[in-house]
Parts: sequence; C-alpha cells; structure tokens
Amino acid sequence: MPGINRYTSRTDMKRLIIFIVAGIAALAATSCDKDNTLRYNNFTMGNIVDGKFVSDQGNTFNVVEQTCSGRLDTLERAIILCDILYQEEGGDYAVRLNNFQKVLTKAPVKASETTDESILKRDPIILSDLWISGGYINMLLTLPVKMNSKQPHIINLMLDDAAQAEGAYKFTLLHNAGGEILKADSSNNDVYLANAYASFPITSILTDETATFQLTWTSYKVNGQYMISADTVEQTYEFNYVKGAFEQAPAEGSAKVSSFSLR
Repeated sequence: MPGINRYTSRTDMKRLIIFIVAGIAALAATSCDKDNTLRYNNFTMGNIVDGKFVSDQGNTFNVVEQTCSGRLDTLERAIILCDILYQEEGGDYAVRLNNFQKVLTKAPVKASETTDESILKRDPIILSDLWISGGYINMLLTLPVKMNSKQPHIINLMLDDAAQAEGAYKFTLLHNAGGEILKADSSNNDVYLANAYASFPITSILTDETATFQLTWTSYKVNGQYMISADTVEQTYEFNYVKGAFEQAPAEGSAKVSSFSLR
C-alpha cells in the first residue's frame, strides 16, 4: 500500500527531537568545563506566567542567555530545551534557552455539547506520545501535511461526559485534516510528516487522586518503524493516573480554542 517514509521511530520521537538543532550536544560538551552549569539539555514543558517559564514540575526559569531565535515570553505554553545555569536567590533558576516550540493549548470539548461536524471529524493521526503533567493531558502528534500548505489541521479532545463515572474517563481524539490525508495511490509525493505538541487542561474535569483513562482515535497504520501507509486503524489506549506531588494547575482562562495550523 502506498505511503510515505517515516523519518524517525516512535522511540526517537519520545526524545523530543523535532525542533532541536544539530550541535546542541556539542555545545554542552565543549562548555561543561568552563562554568558551573547545573544541568545541560534540560527538556521540559510548562506555561509562560508573567513573562517567566514555569515548568509542569513547578520550577520557575528566567532566561538570562539565549542561543536560538524567537521570544518565549510571547507564548502561552511551550516545550523548551535549556541549560540550567544556577539557582537564584528566591529559588528561581537562571537558564540558557537553546530552543523552544509553541504548544497548542485547548480546552476539551464535551460530547453532549458538540454538534459541529467540522469538530467531530476523525481523520487519521498518529499519537506518538502521551503523558499527564501540570494539570494537562499532553500529546506529541504526528501527521502528514502538504508542502507549503496553509490548510489548518483542527485538533480536539472530546470527553464522553455521558459515560463518565467516578474515577473513569473516556476521551476521543478528534482531527479535521481539511483534506490533507494520505491517499492510497502515488499522490503523496508532496506530503511530509510533521510533529507538534498539544495540551488539554483537565483540572476542571479530573478531581480524583487516582483515575483510569481510555482514549480512542483513528490512526494511520505504521509498518515497522519507518513506513506509514494510507491504511487506517482504530486505536484504543487505556492508562492509569495517580496524582503526583508536582501538579501545577494551568492559569485560569489559559485554554483557548483555536485552529491548529501546520505550515
């Protein structure tokens, strides 16, 4: 079945390499004997609060050096690669920001309140990783997009509120690709795989200390590690949640429903 090559394995994606520029490791290696850096290549997700990055573990990072372009303080939520230089008085950490990427942040929708067909579409999408931190369900998503396309891909997480029971939650990952899906022919020559992060705040939904989650979605079939076909398969993933010691809730009103664009 025609498809496209997958340029990295699922294991590699979990190392969060999609936006890390080559040479960061070399930078760390060559400078480690010149300063007292606490930690190199620290990779974490969090919110930008009052211009500062607050990780999902509750640590506050102040950017005092930067080796990449762009402004982190213009974002709402991000995943960053940084070197932790030293701890400041008061407990904050001074960091060297090496790279970062915006994280799409959206409130989950409820099945009982969702009738918009554009939201309810279940176009295939690959869920490369999933974890809970900071009061969010976080995802690393992989999906095919066309070269130079400006077509928005709309991502939503839908809660089946009618089936909700104490300590048990059922979700569906929704994806409207706007027609940008893999075809079972030779028309995929202008398509490439893109990765992106999405976070869905669940503090208003999840009130349990422990819970079980079930997530369903439509995925492309992954043949081995390096080939994704146009064939699709229905996936279900179940996992257990135990509230951790570092549950930082997102700021009130921080979730904004918006289209997700891959350019």
